Amino acid sequence: MGKNNHRPCPRCKGAGTIEFDGVWSDTLRALKRQSREINGADLARIIGANPTAVNNRLTALERMGLATGRVYGRQRLWKAT
Repeated sequence: MGKNNHRPCPRCKGAGTIEFDGVWSDTLRALKRQSREINGADLARIIGANPTAVNNRLTALERMGLATGRVYGRQRLWKAT
């Protein structure tokens, strides 16, 4: 088993970082512009996107450490980190 089975990530090519483009950067930019926490549906209205898609992007941004979300009643409020 002496072979090295590690391969660089095809997206970042081993750099450990990727550039955001398109809908990802639009979502993060819109979230950063908010002066308060905002729910996904309101952010979707601001950027003109589907609320489910925006909430999925926000969840992914949270996993990457670029956003935080907290439950408030029946909704989840988001802010940029």
